[in-house]
Amino acid sequence: MITLGDKWGLSPVEITVEDESVTFYSVSTSGAQMSIAGQTPDQGGPGTINDVNFEVLAVQGKKAVIMITHE
Repeated sequence: MITLGDKWGLSPVEITVEDESVTFYSVSTSGAQMSIAGQTPDQGGPGTINDVNFEVLAVQGKKAVIMITHE
């Protein structure tokens, strides 16, 4: 789990790494459930939840390198 500041508008983000891909799951401050499933380093860009970008830079086994930015 990663906890972002309140200004990002998301509850803690649950991150799962398996099968050489990454899944992100969170709930917005309004209660909407959101996920980005099966993200890989070669997909060409980040997935976005509530103006927060999640980009997978590398995956090895159960570990991933990700970059999180806010628009």
